[in-house]
Amino acid sequence: MAWKRENHKPKGAGRERLLAKLADALDVNFAVTQSEIHSMQDFEQHLLVPFLQGELLYYRGERICSSERRLMPTLLRQEDVLKPYGESSFVHLDSDALLAFYQSNTRFMTVYETLYEKPEKSALYSMLAFAQHYLDISPFIDFTHSLYVALSFALKGRQEFADDVVIYTAADIGDDDTTCDIQEVNAWLSDYSVDIFRTLSPEELRKKLAAARNGTPLAGLPRPANFPESVSPTAKLIDIPTNDLMKYQQGVFLLLNNFSILDASYLTKSVRQSFAINKYRIDKAICPQLSQLLLDKAPQYRYENLLDISRAVRG
Repeated sequence: MAWKRENHKPKGAGRERLLAKLADALDVNFAVTQSEIHSMQDFEQHLLVPFLQGELLYYRGERICSSERRLMPTLLRQEDVLKPYGESSFVHLDSDALLAFYQSNTRFMTVYETLYEKPEKSALYSMLAFAQHYLDISPFIDFTHSLYVALSFALKGRQEFADDVVIYTAADIGDDDTTCDIQEVNAWLSDYSVDIFRTLSPEELRKKLAAARNGTPLAGLPRPANFPESVSPTAKLIDIPTNDLMKYQQGVFLLLNNFSILDASYLTKSVRQSFAINKYRIDKAICPQLSQLLLDKAPQYRYENLLDISRAVRG
């Protein structure tokens, strides 16, 4: 008996499982772990109570919920970093490139070396942590031990909210993925490796193809040997505060390494295998209530105090 083709299509629960597996494998924005917070009761149940009960979670706040705002280090979101590479559609960043980038900023280096010492490739962490807080460009993503700090960064002292906000939580479920050992962190940074594949606009692609027809190599396009081994990064959490601001914000860093970025995206699956990351979309309607909660429970973390400890002290 011949089977009809449609008999091979997954149906019902089987189809749903297949779609869920595809969504899990191809997730680029932690959408598969997104939950909705529509009321203060939801907020208390999913975020506030676990925090107050001392669950070992790390938090991050985002001022807007948008598919364009991905969990990405500032270094890889700054066009200034990629500018020296011109219009190249392929950029490789490693520890040498990191050091060269910061050394090219003479004002930053003058201040850093006045406070600390000349940085070396084998000991990059102190410089990169300093850069994250005072230059706002580093390979790190800010997280914090404090829900109140993350909430303050999400609300940003606003009185009116046109968009929903986001709180991420992360729990270490991997094997030795969190460290307080600076030598271990410096070893990770020495092996830093990120490939960035830029999308060419149709006009840029036409120009390159036209030049190629005239005998000009397709400059900037990756050679086969440069293609990524993985588009999903390894993830490490660094709990080493290096300055008063980081200590005040109870800050920790998430480091993404050994991966490739394709069109400003990366697959999140391997990150989620090391850290249970939940993304909470918080309804803008309850944000005024959350602002009041923050003022009542942690007034020292009003947004204007987060970057100015002296203001927090003066109250």
